[in-house]
Amino acid sequence: MDWDNLRFFLELARTGTLAGAARRLGVEHTTVSRRIQALEKQMGATLFAREAGGHRLAEAGRHLLPSVEAMEAAVLGVERAAPAPGGGPSGLVRVGATEGFGTLILAPHLACLTQKHPQLSIDLLALPRMLHLSRREADIIISLERPTRGSVIVVRLTDY
Repeated sequence: MDWDNLRFFLELARTGTLAGAARRLGVEHTTVSRRIQALEKQMGATLFAREAGGHRLAEAGRHLLPSVEAMEAAVLGVERAAPAPGGGPSGLVRVGATEGFGTLILAPHLACLTQKHPQLSIDLLALPRMLHLSRREADIIISLERPTRGSVIVVRLTDY
């Protein structure tokens, strides 16, 4: 099984369009289409229903999705566990927070953090735009509301 084809499957499942998946993967939409066709041939099943507005998971795709998400989580865990070349934290972390909290409180601290760890890159995303952890739109969300669904780790920062 080709992990790259499964990554393409995940992005198409998350975005719903070939163009959206292609943008996130940094490839042409025709490449996404070819990879999905190759995976469907290998699986012997139709994974997506093609519709006018994009692609929707077919039954076989809905059954495959949790396993591929688990594979992705395992790969990300291995990547996080591997030591960075400089010995410190590295990579991209996307943090979602309300605009006021992000601007006034987080931004100065994140700037210090990236100065201390130059191989670490942080994107600060303004809420209330709905971000989906399961779609990897953010790695950390700081919110006043407790998530109502999804497999996430919740940590209370303060009682105010």
